Amino acid sequence: METAKRNLSVLKPYLQTMILDNEVKERVEYLNIPTLVDMKTLKADIRKGAAQFSGLEALISKKKEPRYILITTKNLEQGYLAVTYLAACFNRKHGMYTDQEWDKYLNETDTGDREWTECEGRIPVIREKDLISYGAPSVNRDPFAERNYFVEGFKNNLQHRPYWTECVNYSVCIVSRNESDFCAPFQFNMAEDAYESCLRYFQNNEKVYLIRCCSNMDMIEIQDLEDDSSDPYMADYSRDGRWNHIVLSFSADEFFLNTDEKKMKKYYRLLFRGNFAARNIVTAKGFSYERLVNIISVMTDQDKCQLIENIVKYAVKDWDSPDERMIENKDFDFLNRFCRTVVRRKKETKKDEKSGLLDELIGMDEVKKQVLNVVNIMKYNRIRRRMRIGGSVYHNVHVMLGAPGTAKTTVARIMGQMMVDEQLLSDNRFVCVNGAELKGMYVGHSAPKTKALFEQNDIIVIDEAYALVGDYGEVDSFSKEALAQLIIELEEHSTDKLVIFAGYGGKDVTDKNNKMKEFLDANPGIKSRITSTIYFPSYSPREMVGIFYHIAKRQNYLLSKETEGILYNYFEKRVKDTNFGNGREARSLFETSLLYTAERVLKQDKKSYTRAEMQAVEYEDVEKAIRQAEYADRIQNGSRTDRRIGFETSGHSGRNTI
Repeated sequence: METAKRNLSVLKPYLQTMILDNEVKERVEYLNIPTLVDMKTLKADIRKGAAQFSGLEALISKKKEPRYILITTKNLEQGYLAVTYLAACFNRKHGMYTDQEWDKYLNETDTGDREWTECEGRIPVIREKDLISYGAPSVNRDPFAERNYFVEGFKNNLQHRPYWTECVNYSVCIVSRNESDFCAPFQFNMAEDAYESCLRYFQNNEKVYLIRCCSNMDMIEIQDLEDDSSDPYMADYSRDGRWNHIVLSFSADEFFLNTDEKKMKKYYRLLFRGNFAARNIVTAKGFSYERLVNIISVMTDQDKCQLIENIVKYAVKDWDSPDERMIENKDFDFLNRFCRTVVRRKKETKKDEKSGLLDELIGMDEVKKQVLNVVNIMKYNRIRRRMRIGGSVYHNVHVMLGAPGTAKTTVARIMGQMMVDEQLLSDNRFVCVNGAELKGMYVGHSAPKTKALFEQNDIIVIDEAYALVGDYGEVDSFSKEALAQLIIELEEHSTDKLVIFAGYGGKDVTDKNNKMKEFLDANPGIKSRITSTIYFPSYSPREMVGIFYHIAKRQNYLLSKETEGILYNYFEKRVKDTNFGNGREARSLFETSLLYTAERVLKQDKKSYTRAEMQAVEYEDVEKAIRQAEYADRIQNGSRTDRRIGFETSGHSGRNTI
C-alpha cells in the first residue's frame, strides 16, 4: 500500500469565471491565488518534479521587483500556473494577511457574481484581442492622432466600459494565445501602438503578467541561438520582433517556461499522486504510474493538470466512498479506449514502420516477409471481427531463433510498433527481459513477477528464455512457479499482447549451443502456444559490409569506396568462425576504426578543422582496426603470437577486391 507523501502545493491553476450583473452580462475570468504558497513551497515543488518553474525563484528574489513579467510558454495552463506561483510568493513576501484574515477578506469581497472587486487574491485574465478592440481609456483622445485612430475607432463603436478598466491597483494577467489574435501583419504598426498604449494603462498596477502562448516556442529559441545574421529587435512581426520590442519598452523581465513533454513525465506522476492524496485515495501494492504517465504525455489535451484530475475522478466515480478500497491498475483500464488513438505516431511527420523495417535492416528478406505476414493476418482478422464473422482469432506468440547479433530484439521492437500503428495493440509498452529475470528470489515470488510483466507491458520479449530453466531443460521450484504462471498468461493474453521468445538456435548454431530447442522440447505447454517460428540466418560477408557502411551513415561519417575490399576480406573469414558475432562485430569494428580516425585527425594539431576532415574515415583507419581485431581474437583464443609490441603490418592489401 502506498500513500502520496510528496505532493505539489499547487495541482492546477484555479481559473474561475463569473458573470457580472450589468447591461451586457459581462463574463470575467480570474485566477484565485492560494494563500499557503511561498518561496519555500515553490522550491519544494521544483525539487519534487516541477522543474519547469525553476527560473521563478530568481524573479521573486530580485531586490528591485519587476512590474512587467513576460512568460513565454507552449502551454497556457502552465503559464497560468507560473502566474499563480509568482503572485502567491509576492503576496507572501510582502506579508499580505494571515491565512484567517485572507479567507475573511475574500468572503467580504465576494459579491455573489454581481460586480467585480479587485484584490490581491484575484488576478483578472484579460484576452489580448479584447484589450486592443476596446483600447486604453487614457490614451490620446484625438481620434485623428497619428497611429491612434485604430484604438479610437474600435472604442467609439463600444458604449460599454469593460470591467478591467477599473483594475488600476493590483495585478492583472494579459494573455496572447496566438499571433493571429493580435492583428493582421499589414496592420502591425497600428496594432503595436494600440497594444503598447493598453499596457501603459496598467503602468501603476502592482504587477502586469503577460502570458505569451506560442506553439512554435522551440523554433524561436533555435533561431535566437543559430541565426547570428538576424537583428532580433528588427525581426519580422510574425516572429520574435514584436515581443523583443515590448520587453525593451516596458523593461519587462522574461521567463521561458520549458514544458518539453519528455521532461514532464515526473511532473505528471506527481499530479496523479497529488490528486490521490486530495481524495484520500491510497494505491495498492505494485501500482504502476508509468503507463498512466505515458498515456498522458501523448494525449493531445493541452490542460494536463485538469486532464489528470478528470481521469482520477472517472476512475473512482462509482465508489461509494474514498475508503471503499485501494486503487489498482485495473481501475484505469478505461484508458484503453484512448490508447489506440493517442499512442500512434503521426504519419505525416514520422516514417512509417513498414518502410522503416525494409529500409533500415540489411538482408533478412525472409524475416521481413514473415513479420509482414503476421501483421497482415491480424489486420485481416480485425476486418472479419468488424463484419461479425466468427473464428477470427490469431495467437500472437512467436519464437525468434538465430545466432547472436542477428537483430532479433530490434525486429521484435519494430514488429510491435507496426502493430501499435495499425491499432492491433492497445499500447506500445515494450520490455525485453532475460529468462532468468522471471525467477524470484524466494518461493512465491516468481508468479507475481511473471504476472506483473504481462500487466505492465504490451510488447514482451523474453530473451534467452532457456535461462529460465537449467541445462537440458531441468527445472527447480522457482522455474516451475514461473513457467506455470507464464502458461496462464499466454493463455489469457495471447491475442491482446505480442509475446516473443528469443534465443540462440537454428542451423547456424551448434548443437551444444542450441539451447532454445532444449527449452521448447522440455516445455510442451509453452511450445504448444507458439504460433510461428521466425529464423534469423547469420549475415553474409557482403551484408556485413553493408551493415558497416550503414552504421557509418547513421553516425554522419563518410567511408571511401576502396574500404569495401578490405572489409569484405575480413568478414569473409569471420563468418566461418564459430564465435562469429554477426552485426555486433560490424558495430565493434566501426567503433575501433574511430579510435584511429581520431588519432589521425588530432595528430595534425590544427587550430581548426573542416567538416570533411571530421567526417572522413580513411582506409588506413579501418585497416588498423582490423589488425587490432585479429590480434585480440588470437589473444582471446590462446593462439601463439610474437612478442613484438604493436600489430603486424602485412597480410591485408584488400583494395578493390570486391
